[in-house]
Amino acid sequence: MARPKNVRCALFDFDGVVVNSEPVAARRNMGVMARLGAPATYEECLAMAGCSGEREVPELLAKYGSTCTFEDFLALHNDPATDVIYLEPALEVYEGLRELLARLRAQGVRLGLVSTTRSAQVLQGLNRFGLVSAFDIIVTGDMVSNRKPHPEPYLRGMELLRAEPAHTVIFEDSPAGLAAARASGAYVFGVRCSEVPQRIEAADEFVDSYVGFDPLAPAGEGASEQGTGAAGGAVTATAASGDAAASATAEVGA
Repeated sequence: MARPKNVRCALFDFDGVVVNSEPVAARRNMGVMARLGAPATYEECLAMAGCSGEREVPELLAKYGSTCTFEDFLALHNDPATDVIYLEPALEVYEGLRELLARLRAQGVRLGLVSTTRSAQVLQGLNRFGLVSAFDIIVTGDMVSNRKPHPEPYLRGMELLRAEPAHTVIFEDSPAGLAAARASGAYVFGVRCSEVPQRIEAADEFVDSYVGFDPLAPAGEGASEQGTGAAGGAVTATAASGDAAASATAEVGA
């Protein structure tokens, strides 16, 4: 898919795209699983990034012989007393992200944040980093019937911003999120800012850093590499050069 020439809407996932929360979330989920008698590894918990956990958690519980249920997991995972990963000192907003948002807004692009994480958590994180007002709309896991990898969250974001997929770009970092983004029909930037590599080869382009990156620049400027794209063919991944730059289920990867 070619990069849109007239971008009117940009949608961002939260965990692993705005903040580096996924390693923190994985370590927290290891603790929750251990309390349920399932000593899951860091890698196993990290693989749940971007997912609701409705399939992954029961599989892990069964693997380790635990008789606990997904509901048991949620009861511990969503406990307000311990569900504070967005207050962790180690969390940071990725370098260059604030500038990118400001640049897009200045050029008239409507901005949305689309996450499977529950609204209370997302707002806690956005408020901590002073980013609540950076987005025109926020769509969270308790605002939709179907979570990623279903495209509903992103389609809902476009609907709220009155944008068409052909004029929308999405920033995602996880396989489930990427599947949702691609199914929405929008152009997808695969974000690789996280210290945690994930399989997102099907993105249209890759972003290794927001610093100096301009999604509105013509494709082909700056350094390039090859991604697979949705159709399996070679797609040029470009970083622009220059100085222009209410459900109880939570996203268990965050």
